Amino acid sequence: MPRPHIEFIQAQALSWADGLPAGAARADVGCKTLSIDVATGAATCVVRYPAGWKRAEGEYLSTDEEFYVLDGALSINGITYERDSYAHLPAGYLRKAAASDKGAVLLTFFDGPVDAVAANAPGSMFRTDRLVEKVSVPTADWGNADVDAMGLRDISTSSRLLSLFTDPDTGEITYLTGVVPFKSESSPERHPVGQEFYILGGSLAGVGGFMQGGAYCWRPPMVTHGPYGSPTGALIILRSVGGPLTTELDAPVSHNYAPDHRPVLPPELAAAGSKPFPPPARY
Repeated sequence: MPRPHIEFIQAQALSWADGLPAGAARADVGCKTLSIDVATGAATCVVRYPAGWKRAEGEYLSTDEEFYVLDGALSINGITYERDSYAHLPAGYLRKAAASDKGAVLLTFFDGPVDAVAANAPGSMFRTDRLVEKVSVPTADWGNADVDAMGLRDISTSSRLLSLFTDPDTGEITYLTGVVPFKSESSPERHPVGQEFYILGGSLAGVGGFMQGGAYCWRPPMVTHGPYGSPTGALIILRSVGGPLTTELDAPVSHNYAPDHRPVLPPELAAAGSKPFPPPARY
């Protein structure tokens, strides 16, 4: 069963569960499952590593692991991934050791069930063209995304983009958008592939209601959405799923910074997302 349309759910409204939603690895972490494809085991999760978590023996995973650090820090093979760090570690990438001394929370994308395999087991080779070992977002080369190929030239006038990973096989892309305040888009849009996003900070007003940091969306292909705008500015991580991102635009319409709360949610998330999440106090 493909992932259902989610537009949108605040991660804060979801409960923590023990272990990951598919596969046998990492039963000792907390997890909020944002969406999952039950047929393939691919999932998007917020994963919480407790203080003192570690893997002293080498292992590799059976699936790609792509993550963005929301809080805390995690070390893998001597590399420290602090808040606002990103990595794409392909299946077979050897983790000689991993640890989190004080704990960490990561937004994580898995391509399938997460099974850990001992380092000395056969099959631990990985494709180097699928590896992004680390991006430190605050010091990264913003402006490297091909906005024309993505069909985002108009949108880029009110934001800046950072390309994080492009799948060499499918053309799927993971990228960041930094949205400036009070400069809204003008046109609804759609994409021929699936798209998901997570708001890392700030707020965004558009289809479904007023979203804040922690808001998550999974959108099937060709679902019309937008226009969006932010009264505060926003940092958003987005992924195209099923191929490269291209965009079709409709005629311009007016934008509302205070939209009604009308999320599109599957039955299992309807109660958690039924009410707007209270915004943080400004004083």
